[in-house]
Amino acid sequence: PVVANGDITSPEKARDVLAFTGADAVMVGRAAQGRPWIFGDIAHFLATGEHRAAPLTWQVKQWLLEHLEDHYGLYGEFAGVRTARKHIGWAVRALPGGEDFRAHMNLLDTSTDQVRAVGQFFDQLAAEHDRLPAPRDGGTGLDDEEQAQNAHTAACHVN
Repeated sequence: PVVANGDITSPEKARDVLAFTGADAVMVGRAAQGRPWIFGDIAHFLATGEHRAAPLTWQVKQWLLEHLEDHYGLYGEFAGVRTARKHIGWAVRALPGGEDFRAHMNLLDTSTDQVRAVGQFFDQLAAEHDRLPAPRDGGTGLDDEEQAQNAHTAACHVN
């Protein structure tokens, strides 16, 4: 099997790369950080040509809280809290208020404080959005630097 990778950030991109390369599959990297449902979104789109509805906000909250508990269990309190910051950031960065929340998260030093803050953030988000709102960046969930890196990687793989 041949697997294509590089800049697979959306169902459309997966479809286009498969069509262009004739590969058997695509590999998703950074675009899955904070968006583990992207794999199901891609599979659904490839099978039906239609997008799935965005995940329910409360489901994303539950997923992230479960992920954090596993993370703290694996790394312990001290390292877990510090490394969880990037996981939380990946999940919230493209959401309304996400950048401010990331800055706040960097000030918290206990898993209890992080869990409480994540819960409150998603509760507030759910009060306004039943489903996760579309990312501000056009759907990738990646910041400008990461999008530029992905574009460079994709260009290198095509050349």
